[in-house]
Amino acid sequence: MNAPAKRGRPREESVATAILAATVDELIARGFAALSIEGVAARAGVAKTTIYRRWANANDLALDAMRSFEKDVLEAPAGSVRDQLVWLVDGMRRKWNEPKYRAIMRRVTGDGIANPEAYREARSKIVSPHLEALNAALRRGVAEGLIRSDLDLGWIRQMMTAPIMTATLTFRERVSKAQIEATVDVVLRGAAP
Repeated sequence: MNAPAKRGRPREESVATAILAATVDELIARGFAALSIEGVAARAGVAKTTIYRRWANANDLALDAMRSFEKDVLEAPAGSVRDQLVWLVDGMRRKWNEPKYRAIMRRVTGDGIANPEAYREARSKIVSPHLEALNAALRRGVAEGLIRSDLDLGWIRQMMTAPIMTATLTFRERVSKAQIEATVDVVLRGAAP
């Protein structure tokens, strides 16, 4: 005999999960510029008021949906500077290799052309913690004499992460962990004193 169906409201956690999943799908389909609470509510099968009880606006909802892809803590484990950089860049690679995240990042980039201010805000809130973690590892590399102090650490960071973004935005094959390790090694050799 089957258990009777539960009545009443679904658990809060499952509602929030459904809303975030629907938001991811809406971001892929419509992008940040056209994302609406109405569209997410329809896709999630919830009332708009259910969403507004949790998120003030579509922008906050979109940012939380993007954060739902975060799996790793941002503080690299103990180890060498090289190991920390590989760990951090590989975390980015794993996230960007997820099909839905890849699709969102393509859409976000397109939206950024039409609405650069929204793009900068989203980048600041979502990407900045990752960039700071990479910057911390690079500063450690400078302090330990592995990286020249006269180099622009932002540029070095971009050299390590650019292959991931390029592969995603140009529909090329996904970057492998071995390619990340090789990229970090090449960049560190070029940045050495």
